[in-house]
Amino acid sequence: MALKKRRRAEPQATEVVEPAPKASLDSKKSAQDIQSQLNDRLATNVSKSAEKVKLEKLALAKITPDPDNQRTWYINQGAITILAKAFQDVWEEGAKSAEMPEAVLRKSLDQIGRYANSQNMELPPIADVTDTVQGIWDFAVHLKTEPLLQPLAVTLGQGGKYHVVYGNRRFIASYIAHGDTHEVECLNYQAEPDSPASKRFVENNQRSDLPLQAKVEDFKKAVAEIRIHAKNRVSNVEVANKLGVGRNLVQKLEKIAGSSGVNLLMATGQIKSVEFAYKMAVLEGSDKQLFKAACNQIAEKGEPAGDFNAFKAALADKLPKKPTRKTAGRPSKIKCPCAQPRQR
Repeated sequence: MALKKRRRAEPQATEVVEPAPKASLDSKKSAQDIQSQLNDRLATNVSKSAEKVKLEKLALAKITPDPDNQRTWYINQGAITILAKAFQDVWEEGAKSAEMPEAVLRKSLDQIGRYANSQNMELPPIADVTDTVQGIWDFAVHLKTEPLLQPLAVTLGQGGKYHVVYGNRRFIASYIAHGDTHEVECLNYQAEPDSPASKRFVENNQRSDLPLQAKVEDFKKAVAEIRIHAKNRVSNVEVANKLGVGRNLVQKLEKIAGSSGVNLLMATGQIKSVEFAYKMAVLEGSDKQLFKAACNQIAEKGEPAGDFNAFKAALADKLPKKPTRKTAGRPSKIKCPCAQPRQR
């Protein structure tokens, strides 16, 4: 019986179902539209918040910088004014970039130095200060052509002026780019906001270029704030949950914060990574002599690259060997004459 050849069915055209559009910001929209969309979302979140806060526009002239910001405390109003005036002089309409003149940088650094001396405070390494000032200048260039997408958080202080709660870098860059008459979106807290130190840590911790000393100082203030408002003892897990970081990072930052030697090297810019600082703090507790030798070398050459154990072993080889303590052997038994058996 011959089998019939089955005819292959013609492929039918299937209707392509396009995925439903996700609820996200439209990349084709203008920057102003995106900013309005973000502000609408923010206003909705603010209305649900238990804190007394409202979203409103404020002129930059009504706002003062945050002197407690660990990253930018030394950029006071005098330095901001110098940078803002210079920016307006060099900016050309329609430009995409504007280089900071060397003379302006030197003048700003001189003003920063005088302010730090007046406050009797020690500045971070000059290289870090220079990088921060240059970074804010570059941010101002960006804000000249793009809107500020994330608002400042402010609260009304003494003298009828608002002071920045968090967003100090955005405030300085906006002031430099637009001057004091420019208005920006602000989260205006009607009362002192809840947990300002914790919020500042959460915001600054997201920055990859945040100096380690600033991170540790923000962490100490945030932890102190959490413990003050807690009724019972606060564990590392609870601190981690409130700050939005891992328990491992909390443990490391707490160990680093307790080492004065490590903090000194962080302040001078010699130690820059969390992992290395943590291992140094652990070393301080286990071997004081080796820790002191490590601090001396780091102060001269900076944080070494490579394996920490190899660095530690190389230092240990250079240290004078401790004399080995001679231990007396087990004393031999002394025969007492009286214990000998009597001869008969």
